[in-house]
Amino acid sequence: MKANTVIFTLFISMIAVISACNRPSADKFFQRTVLNTNILHDFAQASFTRTLTSTMVAHKGMPADQQQNNQAQQIVEAKIAYVEQTIGRIEDMTPPDADAGAIKGKSLALYHYVLPVYKKEYMDIAVRCDKKEDVEVIEQLALAVEEKYGEGFENLYLEVLELGKAYAEKHNLNVKFGN
Repeated sequence: MKANTVIFTLFISMIAVISACNRPSADKFFQRTVLNTNILHDFAQASFTRTLTSTMVAHKGMPADQQQNNQAQQIVEAKIAYVEQTIGRIEDMTPPDADAGAIKGKSLALYHYVLPVYKKEYMDIAVRCDKKEDVEVIEQLALAVEEKYGEGFENLYLEVLELGKAYAEKHNLNVKFGN
């Protein structure tokens, strides 16, 4: 009987230790759920379109066979990979306190909002850039993305930032937010 009690106590202790390992500090949680959203700052913005269309320029002095033909696609693929990785990391985290649950939910909503757009619309734009199609057509497609998704993105992004500001203040995190 005593051996069973000891084994049960050890088992419960191990579960507590394992659960605690997945519970990040307030700072780490904030970094992953709020600060990592900076990677999305150019979503539904003309600046991201310029990044993609800049890959269409041939570089002087570099032989054509050495120039990459899928640079724009690589940029979008990198964004997709980062967003998917961040979603997985956020989903795996246990919020360190009650306030963090709302941040986790809003942050995941933001990442899930942009992911299909990167996979479909932005990948289509990237393929067109890599094929060196008409820039005006590409810019019209990008403008359609901005018009369709820009406001929704901005609303979600600002919600994450507002929750993040309150969380950082409450936990005395040394964070400065831009205007």
